[in-house]
Amino acid sequence: MAYENILYDVEDRLATITFNRPERRNAINWDMSAEISAALKAAEVDTDVSVIILKGAGECFSSGYDLGPSMGKAPRQTGDITAADEGHGDFVSVWDNRARVQGHIEYMMEIWNNWKPVIAQVHGACLGGASALALASDLLIAADDARLGHPGLRAIAPGEETAIFAWHVGLKKAKEMLLTGDALTAEEMLRHGMANHVFAQEKLEEETRIIARRIANIDPQLLSLSKKMVNRVYEQMGFQFSIQSSGEFVTMSGRLPSNQEFKRIAKDEGLKAAIQWRDGPFGGTLGRYPPINDNGEE
Repeated sequence: MAYENILYDVEDRLATITFNRPERRNAINWDMSAEISAALKAAEVDTDVSVIILKGAGECFSSGYDLGPSMGKAPRQTGDITAADEGHGDFVSVWDNRARVQGHIEYMMEIWNNWKPVIAQVHGACLGGASALALASDLLIAADDARLGHPGLRAIAPGEETAIFAWHVGLKKAKEMLLTGDALTAEEMLRHGMANHVFAQEKLEEETRIIARRIANIDPQLLSLSKKMVNRVYEQMGFQFSIQSSGEFVTMSGRLPSNQEFKRIAKDEGLKAAIQWRDGPFGGTLGRYPPINDNGEE
């Protein structure tokens, strides 16, 4: 398959999937999500691959879903889901809205269900839908400049992926993240169990590959069994059900006044104005409490 939105490389038993829309801060549209899905499947069946690495080109891992008109539709034949009519998030029916939401969930769960270990190599912003991709991975290795959160919670929708937050940080912190849309710093990610390691940005690539190669020393079949064994524990506790059911809440949020106002501003004044309306009261997209100084400290 020829890729236009990602880079795919296999070397030393490591498959690297690089989100490659740096001019859009690696915002994920349906074409890109389809390519990520295809690359994950290619790596899963490749006997020369033991470990999969997800990373972003340019200044960040990913700013999340592309909020342009195309993401306001169901996937365009990227799965078994039919597309809705054109429109900036205006769906023909609740079923079209649900198809869009389930499309997001299904490709996120491809990481969880993949038989190969997946490592998220995160630097810079890791927001919205991208945060779920990182957290669905088996390991998350972050640069010290990483920020993870879901600012869309401030106006658009609770996010079909955000139920995964509770499985990592616990009840109280998950609710704070969902009720404010504030992003966590790399050190907070480490402290709350979202990240396995944090390294200086200039060392992130090297250190991630060292860890990936250590994993790749083990028989791939044993790696698969170990991954599935741990996953099964969480599935027995309701992990998959909670992720799927979260999509129903997002479907219901499609007609919320704040959601509609965001879309109106985006249509009339542009997406930048809509994001400013949403995030301005919080000090910007990465604004948070307590605020972070120039050294990345509270």
